[in-house]
Amino acid sequence: MLDLDGTLVDTPHYEAWRNAARRIGAEELTYPEYVTHIAGRPRVDGAARLLLLKKGRARANPRAAADSGALAKIKQREFLRLAAHTRLFDDALRLLERIEAAKQRVLFYTASRNAPGLFDAALRRAGKLFDPHAIVQQRRDQTKEALFLRLIGKHAPDSVTLVDDAPHAVDAACGLGIRACQIRRHAFEPAAADPRVTILPTLDALAVPINGFVRT
Repeated sequence: MLDLDGTLVDTPHYEAWRNAARRIGAEELTYPEYVTHIAGRPRVDGAARLLLLKKGRARANPRAAADSGALAKIKQREFLRLAAHTRLFDDALRLLERIEAAKQRVLFYTASRNAPGLFDAALRRAGKLFDPHAIVQQRRDQTKEALFLRLIGKHAPDSVTLVDDAPHAVDAACGLGIRACQIRRHAFEPAAADPRVTILPTLDALAVPINGFVRT
């Protein structure tokens, strides 16, 4: 199971959230704060978490500072403005090529309503094509745990591998008994708390077929 945003697709979510925070006069949203509190969550949830994180420090737009829905709309406008040239990470493209060659069964998932379209566009620019039905969208009211249980279906949790860049997502997966791997491309990014999570700096380190989990 492969996450889209931040794992395969280099989407400008952080930049959009940072700009949205600036629009309401909040203090700067740092990248570690974004990864820890906002990344991989539905937009309104992310907005609520941003407001909680910067509570009492938003001055320029009082309405948005008090309304997660209004802040989410500001973020979406910023995201659409920045998203025109969204691309796959280089290691993601190499992983997808290895998955295609190995005929590895894979499901993609995301909390972002924008990500499936951006993923498809990035694939087409790269000359690749995957079944759009293999993308599962997290519902607004759905927890990560519920999403992952839906994804694995009748499979034993420990027979499934999940790959995500968000610490809370891989921690949630490990809590269900799923084999989880966090892609942590930069040392300053927060790491998962669960010691069972395998942390890798690149998707190139994943073995395909994904059975042994890590390339040696």
